[in-house]
Amino acid sequence: MKSNPVLTLFFSILLLAALTSTAHAAPSSTVLITAVYFDPFLTGEASEAIQIQNVTAAPLPLANWKVGDGVGTVTFPNGASLNAGEKIWVSKSASAFQSEFGFLPGFEYGGNSVASVPDMTGSAPFLSNTGDQVFLKNDADVVIDAMVYGDAALGAPDWAGDAVQLYDFGNVSREGQILYRKMQESDAMPVADTDTRGDWAQDTSDNILGKKVAYPGWSLDQFFQTAKSSANATVRYCVAPDHLFTCMRDEIVAATESISIEIYSLDNAHIVDEITKSLEANVKISVLLDGGALEDQGKWACKEIEARGGECWIMASKPQANIHKRYDNQHGKWMIIDHARVAIGSENFGDDAMPADNKQDGTVGTRGGFMITDNPAMVSAAQAILDADFDPTRYPDIRRWGTNTDDFPSFGFVPNYKDGGKSSSIPFPQPFQATAAFPIELVQCPDNCLRTTDALLGMVAQTGAGDTLLVEQLYEYTYWGTGTSNPSYDPNLRLEAYIAAAKRGARVRILLDSFYDVFSDPRSNYSTCAYVNQFKNKYDIECRLSNPMGKGIHIKMVLLQKGATGFVHLGSMNGSETSNKLNRELATQVESMDAYQYWKNVFDYDWSITNFAPHKQFLPFLFRRANP
Repeated sequence: MKSNPVLTLFFSILLLAALTSTAHAAPSSTVLITAVYFDPFLTGEASEAIQIQNVTAAPLPLANWKVGDGVGTVTFPNGASLNAGEKIWVSKSASAFQSEFGFLPGFEYGGNSVASVPDMTGSAPFLSNTGDQVFLKNDADVVIDAMVYGDAALGAPDWAGDAVQLYDFGNVSREGQILYRKMQESDAMPVADTDTRGDWAQDTSDNILGKKVAYPGWSLDQFFQTAKSSANATVRYCVAPDHLFTCMRDEIVAATESISIEIYSLDNAHIVDEITKSLEANVKISVLLDGGALEDQGKWACKEIEARGGECWIMASKPQANIHKRYDNQHGKWMIIDHARVAIGSENFGDDAMPADNKQDGTVGTRGGFMITDNPAMVSAAQAILDADFDPTRYPDIRRWGTNTDDFPSFGFVPNYKDGGKSSSIPFPQPFQATAAFPIELVQCPDNCLRTTDALLGMVAQTGAGDTLLVEQLYEYTYWGTGTSNPSYDPNLRLEAYIAAAKRGARVRILLDSFYDVFSDPRSNYSTCAYVNQFKNKYDIECRLSNPMGKGIHIKMVLLQKGATGFVHLGSMNGSETSNKLNRELATQVESMDAYQYWKNVFDYDWSITNFAPHKQFLPFLFRRANP
């Protein structure tokens, strides 16, 4: 709620006086305040909410417990309880909360908006947008936990030091952010309570568990752990632009029941034609696209799909209607075929990555790749993410194509079927395919991609003396934070992990795109290579720029050879803070020496024709980021 700062200070003083006259405990080991939603997107801010969690191994009664702030206090009703480890939200309005979060809170305290949600009694808290105190008291009026955020400068029982602040690295909406506690990677439980801002995920002094954001509609609890499987399965890798079109076309043609696609953009007219043929063969097809990437070719694609009975959906904001897109970009790129196979990769369904031209005279396009597998656990995990994202009954940022007038292509638009071109050769004409009990891990942002015990950083952390680490990326920022920051204060966790591997004695090579790079930007690929190459004389590490197939490097790939074991990380994650903390992204990590060797051959080819010069300095910086 946007409150008067003078009144906020007055009520905070009253609260402090009241709390200091009651009993209070040391850092809590029973129930914690684990999240605070104080500045909602909704007009009127009726979705304000506080989350608490039982961090013990036994159920706890909540009857007559209280939550409050500097303005009001509300009491849990008789019969209220928390199971072991359980989290619950309490909100001013259950219906308003559901409209943003997609589910009902456990309790509401601002009126009976939903009959099935129990009401709390008392004077409703009004969480200030500029700063406030939040407290939890038990039935004996003992303060069990408290937290302070924003400009609330007064101390509170069970709180020490500075208040929690929203995290903002220059590309973040402060409105709508959820303050939440850091969680242990092992079990997703809150880190030990110290009654300081260091307990909270917005802590700017902690580069690993801190500097985080969260918004309504994210599924951090559901997807906190990565999905893993070692079941016997077939893995197929396809390379762009060499033969990726054929791989994806064949998967679409082979579908007999259904195809579900979640992708940033769909602009390849030849792929659209194959989709429409499958629709005419009674295959059920649905597509979810990012509204920010929807241009005439994509609008035409949706029109063709819808005209043949398919479904095309858009993830988009509509601020005037209090609708805000959950992710900065829905940037993941995956397709589920017949609920039996999943294709996950680095490329949008566009002409540059999937040219349909005759490859006998070569082709021109972007370097990229996809992994296709029938591993049941990976198919199921990818389906769960798609189901969470693609649910218009729960999330208003999902709308059907055709519901806005600007969904349609321009009058007289003619789709582009031209792609590819001539080059000296197609270096990788055949995909890789093998069947075995491959260990596979599914990694996604923003939920779990920065974990350090597994996911990408965990894989890289295994690297030691004598190992080889190969990185090929569209871009890897020199540092995170704002553009005026530096690697010391806001390190790019991925890049620093690669450098740390070299310091441990590994051979590290980093290959970044030159086609879209902007030499003058302080975080350009050129700048990143200059930063990395300062370590060349001391460690076995080198960074280069390249454009191997004519339209740039678009792949997001990390390869590791550790002894006789190989690993392939391939997906949609770029090397920016936005990609890792604000976007929906998806990648796989496969343990296979044969797969590693296949992609190492691709890397070695691209490395062999590199240079260290930017392609075109006049290309605007946003153009590089607009080709995700």
